[in-house]
Amino acid sequence: MIGFILFCVLSCLCVLWAYTVYIKGKHKLPPLHPGAFPIIGHIYLLLGDGTSLWNTVKSIAVETMKQGGVSTVLLGSNIYYFITDPDDALTAANACLQKHFAYKFAKPWLGEGLITSSGEVWKRHRKLLTPAFSLPVMLNFLDIFNSQSRKLVQNLKVEISKGPFDHTVYLRNIALETFCLTAFGISGFEDKEFIKTYMHAVDKILTIVTKRFQNFWLQSDTIFKLSGLKKEHDELIKIVNDMSHKVIQKKKAERSNDVNAYAVKASGVRYKPFLDLLLELSEENALTDREIQEEVDTAIVTGFDTSSSLLSYIMILLGTHPEVQDKIYEEINDVFKTDRDVDKDDLHKLVYTEAVIKESLRLFTTGPVTLRYVDKDVKLKNYTMRADTQCVVLLFGVHREAAWGKDVDKFRPERWLEEDMPANPNSFVGFSLGKRSCLGKTYAMISMKTTLAHFIRRYKVTADDSNLKLRFDFLLKPVSGHEITLEERA
Repeated sequence: MIGFILFCVLSCLCVLWAYTVYIKGKHKLPPLHPGAFPIIGHIYLLLGDGTSLWNTVKSIAVETMKQGGVSTVLLGSNIYYFITDPDDALTAANACLQKHFAYKFAKPWLGEGLITSSGEVWKRHRKLLTPAFSLPVMLNFLDIFNSQSRKLVQNLKVEISKGPFDHTVYLRNIALETFCLTAFGISGFEDKEFIKTYMHAVDKILTIVTKRFQNFWLQSDTIFKLSGLKKEHDELIKIVNDMSHKVIQKKKAERSNDVNAYAVKASGVRYKPFLDLLLELSEENALTDREIQEEVDTAIVTGFDTSSSLLSYIMILLGTHPEVQDKIYEEINDVFKTDRDVDKDDLHKLVYTEAVIKESLRLFTTGPVTLRYVDKDVKLKNYTMRADTQCVVLLFGVHREAAWGKDVDKFRPERWLEEDMPANPNSFVGFSLGKRSCLGKTYAMISMKTTLAHFIRRYKVTADDSNLKLRFDFLLKPVSGHEITLEERA
């Protein structure tokens, strides 16, 4: 009798699931990703650690490309549109401005900052903060980028001829310090243990947020609390909030009545560094103290972690491909006849250097997916996404679409110097895409060009990317095989 009842219940659930997925919607679904089960769909694919999740993302991307650029993944009865087609990706990104519910798991940390907010809050913050990342402000940071790049080169000196080592530690430390000096206009964070604790807390929070998305039972606040993860999460939040609190208080203490030294006047627009602009907006009651804290927390993690991660991949790729390293070294030597600093006129001359950066970002997209809520029907080229569903733009997949040619998986910076590449201008989404693309892309490009100019002049790097193992926790991070070897150039 019990078996019969269970059979009836399961049958009803299967019918309800099939109705919700296949019949209820008025728009036809794209091809279903293989391996879906009744009721649970593809939920089982999410289980595991960050490495297995990254393997799942890659396999879905490959299958989606085979299906023409759009596929369907079912998490229970929830419909997810996975997109690799460049044009559909841009359409979805511009039409779906609300973030996926998984971002709410980061709100105890980042609140309504630019990464996690949606709707009018996001629009208002984006408009207010855009001037802080303009080209005039970024060029005013060149002295800092140069001095910090020289400091990195000096710090790495202890590793010369010592064999493979983990360079990501050096890059993260200098990136965080540089961001504090530039965007925040403050110095004096000499407490290395605190910085180390902060970075560890950031990594752990991202892992917990990802784990809540992967394991549907942890999405319940009650179960999350009972699991013990909430207690750990709250302790980590306190550590990262202490960092932003110190930044804000230190800046307030240093502020004077004079116009900030970095301020640039142009057409009545306030071109000021990020934190100066935030505090000015606070004084005008355009932003609350809470909103400032949230934007500072958001800026810290996005400002240092993404650029340092990409630089680590660039160094690994240069070490794996000596012919590319020789070319970038030749260009840098041609531009810099002496060991001088990078100035604004040099930036546009570093053509091959920029190609190396973009090609590295194409292969190792630091933010390889973006998740959005579909709040209304959205027409793609061949399908219409149903309202009240979710979409996942696979930036990793966009970077491997046919527009990049048959050698899409090969590290070949020269492709960026060819007139017809990429064949589709929407195919490069290294700094995300659409209206919510990365505000800091100019900062990232200038700082990375400056760092590479100093680094390559001084060191020759050796590495092997065939051993590289990655994990995904909203950002793409190396797990193993990312060590490099340094030799000083003659």
